[in-house]
Amino acid sequence: MSARSLLFFLRRTGLPPQLLVLLGVDMLTLFSVAVLAFLLRGLCGETLSHPVYPLVLPLIMLAPVLGIVLGLYRSIALPPHRELKALFGMTSLLYALVLVVLFVTKNGDIFSRLVLVGAWAASVLLLPVMRSLCRYKLGRRTWWGCPLIIIGASQSARSVWHTVRQHPECGLKPVLLLDVPASAEDLRSPLDAALHRYPNAVGLVLLKMGDAGNTDLVRFANRFFRQLLIVPHSEADFYRLWVTPCDIGKVTALLLSQNLRDRRRLAIKRGLDLVLCLLAMPIILPLGLVLAAAIRLDNRGPVFYRQKRIGQYGKAFYIFKFRSMRVDADAVLAEYLAAKPALRKEWQRDQKLRNDPRVTRVGRFLRKTSLDELPQLINVLMGSMSLVGPRPILESQVVMHGPVFEQYCCVRPGITGLWQVSGRNNTSYAVRVSCDNYYISNWSVWLDIWILCRTVPVALTGDGAY
Repeated sequence: MSARSLLFFLRRTGLPPQLLVLLGVDMLTLFSVAVLAFLLRGLCGETLSHPVYPLVLPLIMLAPVLGIVLGLYRSIALPPHRELKALFGMTSLLYALVLVVLFVTKNGDIFSRLVLVGAWAASVLLLPVMRSLCRYKLGRRTWWGCPLIIIGASQSARSVWHTVRQHPECGLKPVLLLDVPASAEDLRSPLDAALHRYPNAVGLVLLKMGDAGNTDLVRFANRFFRQLLIVPHSEADFYRLWVTPCDIGKVTALLLSQNLRDRRRLAIKRGLDLVLCLLAMPIILPLGLVLAAAIRLDNRGPVFYRQKRIGQYGKAFYIFKFRSMRVDADAVLAEYLAAKPALRKEWQRDQKLRNDPRVTRVGRFLRKTSLDELPQLINVLMGSMSLVGPRPILESQVVMHGPVFEQYCCVRPGITGLWQVSGRNNTSYAVRVSCDNYYISNWSVWLDIWILCRTVPVALTGDGAY
């Protein structure tokens, strides 16, 4: 069967091709890790002929069942941090089941626990990596993603269209944008034609603020789509909240959870900061000494740079960084902006210059690799910062955050954060504020872990760093 015929068959059965691809990637990863772990154990002298090994491998076939229960295989993908949590849960449940089977069959003493722990750890690390690679390689293919029909031709609708197009990892592919007519019945003909061409399409309705016809529009659209997304008019603020639907009697309510009020989760966040900092010290200290020597040889002056920033509860503190600028940086900047009005606008807009004359030769390398941020681990250990959080702001930048500043004050600023892994300096300051607001409103330990994992490739590629 050709690839085209296979895709046609999958569409006819109503199974989104990208879900089967992700399922295949997950199964291949789990089987490969398990077999490799067994083979490595065999190289260490253990016989692989014991009947328990053929018993363990078929249990991996239960992974799709666990994945479906945890929401890993559905048309609309989970947010990355929730997917990471679900993958962790699926892998842990799978290997816990293996342990139960070994205990029941009384083979626990024979089977190597080291193989189990190693296979579990490798699976936890590789599953999200393989999924990301799969989406990166295949996300732009025409067959990837469920067709999405957007109802609402406002500026917000066009913004949603472009956002979804730029993020194929969400599992949706916009194919049609329909205006909202005076009567919902006027949508019947265009929807019939669209669904004849895209029978498995997902619908998305953008509601108009204060429009009495919103309910009728949603009810009408719900007759056509198996899955319908509802976006309120105020999505610019509303979509950032961690929302969970729940029923109160016969009333459907939306539960908003603010995890930053949970002291247990905050204790886990602080513990994660301290553990990771201590584990990194054997590598960070020698590297820091080398970088300090390079800074002194390149440009005379102090190795470290201190600057006052605004932190949690609006309190001021000093951050530590490796000095990447000339000692007379302020005077150079003032002279440079006075001579170049166009660059003054760039500075006022982004608080950054792509070609900053103050940066030294070693400083450019430090910024490109984000190594200038390493001394902020001191701030993390002192408790004024976290590994993950909003980027610490200057007092002059408070006004640029507007009402989001109150949200900003709820959490410790971080060395890395959602803005740093979402384009960094390639984006506007308004995007940075939006990222901070989303992070604070949706914070969880799993979101921190996802951002830390994303920081590694971003730092290695230097994306958006200057």
